[in-house]
Amino acid sequence: MNHNPAILGKKIGMTQIFDKAGRAVPVTAIDVTPTVVVQVKTQQTDGYDAVQLGYDEVAPRNVPDAVIKKAQGAKGRYDALYGRVDQPTRGHFFKAGELAPRHFVREIRLGADAVSELKAGDEIKASDTFVDGDFVDVAGISKGHGFTGVIKRHGFAKFQETHGTHEWRRHGGSIGCRQPQRVIKGRRMPGHDGNEQVTIQNLMVAGQIPEQNVLLIRGAVPGPNGGYLTVRLALKKKKKTD
Repeated sequence: MNHNPAILGKKIGMTQIFDKAGRAVPVTAIDVTPTVVVQVKTQQTDGYDAVQLGYDEVAPRNVPDAVIKKAQGAKGRYDALYGRVDQPTRGHFFKAGELAPRHFVREIRLGADAVSELKAGDEIKASDTFVDGDFVDVAGISKGHGFTGVIKRHGFAKFQETHGTHEWRRHGGSIGCRQPQRVIKGRRMPGHDGNEQVTIQNLMVAGQIPEQNVLLIRGAVPGPNGGYLTVRLALKKKKKTD
């Protein structure tokens, strides 16, 4: 299990930069507005060490001042501002120090030493977590392609298109035989494609723009523009490049 530090972000899109040799390098720009610590879990309280992170603050409601004044206590004012958020979520973020709820929340396993240094309300910045040349693992939800056939979904070859072939050009062919008289588990067939958790490992940090909270990752990352991502130091590749 990867116990390395992580941050949350949002995919902006792809562009290119130029390295020291003048070569164009394709990079993905990720918005890395500081991630906030929502909850800290330890062996004593929860039986394992982890930290819950939140990203993308929920905007408060435009509530008249009169309503805020009528609200009873800090919890009442908090509920008035974030009434669009469900009650369990509001309560969870309120206990974390009256933090504004976040749209994207993920729990990250960490070592006991790293967890002991964090508390609810702390902000984690990309510039404090990564340096240029670090390798990272990026996880996100891949683009959904709906119901697709075996050629697009699994890379099957087409049938020949002549000599009497009619409506079978993009079909998958036989799915079984006389025995065992059922479709074997795991048979590759048409179905829902994409829209699932994908992790791409060992991508290199190509650069950062701290004043704009932008992290540049060499190559492509999962998901569409605007999709949420989890970026953490690589599990399998530790060495940094020059």
